[in-house]
Amino acid sequence: MSASESILPDEKFKPQLACFRTSAEFIQIPHVTDGPDDYRLVHGNVATLSQDATVNHAWVEEIDFVYELGDGHKSLFSRDEYYKKNKIINVRTYTAQEAITLIDVYGHWGPWN
Repeated sequence: MSASESILPDEKFKPQLACFRTSAEFIQIPHVTDGPDDYRLVHGNVATLSQDATVNHAWVEEIDFVYELGDGHKSLFSRDEYYKKNKIINVRTYTAQEAITLIDVYGHWGPWN
């Protein structure tokens, strides 16, 4: 999939936290979609954030690493360290193709379910 084919939902449809947008954009870049199937878009609940929603955060995983993405920053963590530090629960993972399909179906960056 080329960058010009990326799914870019209408931002007016459903305002989202930056983490959902930046993680969904990252999972669509060519080296992710055209490379090995090692990347996952992940939605989950981070204990340090608002608990009003079952899913309150998004990030990208590549094998045993986590990319924490936001507006203007990108941090890399070991998966075990990230999950322990942030007390991650209610995890939902999506392949790049699953994420692209759900962005198209729902018309927003997530969370979807």
